[in-house]
Amino acid sequence: MRILIMGPYPLPDAPLAGGQQAAVVDLAQGLVHRSQHEVHVASAHLGITPTTERQGSLTIHRLPLHGRRRLRGQRHIRRGLLAIAYRLQPDIIHAHGTSFYAAAALDAPQPAIITVHGITYREAQHSHVHDLKTQLVWWYDALFEAWVLRRARHCIAISPQVRQAFARYRHIHWHDIPNPIDDLCFQIPRQPQPGRLLLPARVIPRKAIDVAIRAMAGLTGQYPYLQLRIAGETESDPAFVQHCRQLVAANQLENHVHFLGVRRRPQLLDEYRQAAAVILPSHQETAPIVIAEALAAGCPVIATTVGGVPDMIADGETGLLVPPADPPALAAALRRFLSRPQEAARWSANARHAARIYRLDNVLAQTLNVYQQLFR
Repeated sequence: MRILIMGPYPLPDAPLAGGQQAAVVDLAQGLVHRSQHEVHVASAHLGITPTTERQGSLTIHRLPLHGRRRLRGQRHIRRGLLAIAYRLQPDIIHAHGTSFYAAAALDAPQPAIITVHGITYREAQHSHVHDLKTQLVWWYDALFEAWVLRRARHCIAISPQVRQAFARYRHIHWHDIPNPIDDLCFQIPRQPQPGRLLLPARVIPRKAIDVAIRAMAGLTGQYPYLQLRIAGETESDPAFVQHCRQLVAANQLENHVHFLGVRRRPQLLDEYRQAAAVILPSHQETAPIVIAEALAAGCPVIATTVGGVPDMIADGETGLLVPPADPPALAAALRRFLSRPQEAARWSANARHAARIYRLDNVLAQTLNVYQQLFR
């Protein structure tokens, strides 16, 4: 088959930007190296000129993305993606997300499948933004998501929560396939440092970084060696980043909380290697790839009972679940983790076994089976 993947793919030498991009990379590279199919990726980027490049056997078609694309109904980028589809004449189109990639795939005459990575209307509810312009962007994307799913016929649900959130679209045939993760995560040699906590997330309100900082404030007196390492970009919401830094200063946590910025893949794998645990105190999630990666690396995970997170973490077996927006509850969970090293070691041993469903070979086999169904 000739397969066209439409989704975000990093520019050369750029770090991965988010779980959706990581999933596209792992899937595309896996299809190239572990199957005989011809694989293409179509990806859009701000500030580039159209180009086609080769990375080994993978062909990447890059298109310019305009900053005011929503004002034009995403039409310009959809036309560009559709032109690639007409030129390549793929046997199957696999789009990622519910934005313009999915819309373009549905515009094309070829069979299309969409991986639903997020639940935009719920993320809009939990965005915690106050300026009208940003609110309008969120709700535009939520309405666009609804328009796409009304047209879709075949979708991949990366979590049971996706099916539940979009149950009203009864015409969709759902395929349950989790996101794949890099095989390197399973090969990380565990060397956890006592009290070293990793929070791999963007510094935005939905990720509740401020909740983690408040939880830390009640623990450092008892555990002076405690360290919180926040690995994620800090450019999207400067006001929230400033709020988090002010919380750190107000609670005298400068020696305990560290904003690392974006970590490239080798750096992030090293963070997993040294982390005693991974925490994710988000207000809303679907099926975070960082949780799957942490489990594969043998890291216990302490996260909130939101979205698809409870489907990924066995409470008391591979980590702990806490209610969202509750710093005392998160602090109590961290205290339990820190005070019971034997229990934490058991969680770590269980984690890698639990992560086997995210292995690339397993995900590729399920994905190719869906491709074959649609191709036939």
